[in-house]
Amino acid sequence: MSAALASPADARAYHASVQPHRPLRLAFLADPNSVHTRRWIGFFAERGHDVHLLIGEGNRLQPDLNGKVAVHRYRRFGAWRLPLVSSLQGGTALRRLLARIHPDVLHAHYLSGYGWQARLSGFHPYVVTIWGSDVFETPDRSIRERWWARQTLGSADLVTVMTSDMRATATALGARRDRVVKVQFGLDTDRFAPGPADLVLANRLGVAHRRIIFSPRAIQPLYRHEIVARAMAQLGNDVVVVMSARNADLAYLSRLRRLVKDLGVIDRVMILDEISDADMVGLYRLADAVVSVPNSDGLPLSVLEAMACGRPIVASDLPGLREVLDGGMDDYLVPAGDTAALNAALRRALALPVDQRETMGRHLRRLAMDFADYRTNMLLMEDHYRRLSAERPSGAARDPRMGPC
Repeated sequence: MSAALASPADARAYHASVQPHRPLRLAFLADPNSVHTRRWIGFFAERGHDVHLLIGEGNRLQPDLNGKVAVHRYRRFGAWRLPLVSSLQGGTALRRLLARIHPDVLHAHYLSGYGWQARLSGFHPYVVTIWGSDVFETPDRSIRERWWARQTLGSADLVTVMTSDMRATATALGARRDRVVKVQFGLDTDRFAPGPADLVLANRLGVAHRRIIFSPRAIQPLYRHEIVARAMAQLGNDVVVVMSARNADLAYLSRLRRLVKDLGVIDRVMILDEISDADMVGLYRLADAVVSVPNSDGLPLSVLEAMACGRPIVASDLPGLREVLDGGMDDYLVPAGDTAALNAALRRALALPVDQRETMGRHLRRLAMDFADYRTNMLLMEDHYRRLSAERPSGAARDPRMGPC
């Protein structure tokens, strides 16, 4: 990174002062329906760059993708679904597509799958953005997955992480230390900001005059919503938990619904099918506490959004969040899977006097703004793209270590 971009404030000043550069041609391998993917690639499309999203044949593409993003489909796996052979055939198809597009940089979001494909393509320079469980959990599942992780990270021209803990883990898995940088997904701190409670939303949801715990993470086993339900069941009858079924693991969702019924709190756990963008901000502002208690995590954007809205957070005691909180909020960080500790922390959050809640909210918002401003981080990433493009040898797009395919 250039010395001029050593801090977020310096980055803003630097990018405000420089002359415009030529647009870059950027290719992305990523979940096409993830809000994080869409926000990331949408920024660069709106900045005037030539943005291409590469997705496998048959992958469902939800509507409302930024119209400036070009979408290309390729045969991700070969006709013969055999280990390695099929993947190599998919790499060949991707290589041909990249030869047509001829991007300045290929960027894979998520190490497993998308990062592996980037390496198989033989294209350089390629970037891998780590999301969390792709380094904290997936490589431990098998020797094969650990090998792929090591090969992909070791060959990457740049690896972006969100926290120091993720940096250390990526390096231990084979990434070169001098190629690992911190870049946040970032959040819109103008949109996610303190504001009055949305009483219309509260009445529509039937939660007016109730204390609200918002659990915004996807209903998947990793995020331990069953612990949230058990801890909430021991709180007062005026407490309600709000969750979203979007991108839920259906088997886990079914088990969670059965648990809620068995606990006798079916009228106090509200699982919404969808939460609109406007309602998401409204729910943060309505929440008396926002909870996130996964077994492992990088740096959850939902927690940063809650912080930017000035809401109390209760979260798993994990290194990434501790890094942002800078030693504060110990009473609200709990061991993953500990129902009693979660219950106690939620009680503390719900019992906060108004003046303490406001003081905490101002502190949390400042931390979120300093650490994860969206525009600042995307401009930092743009600088990395330009550096990689400038360092790329003319006509070199293949890694000779890949061998013939």
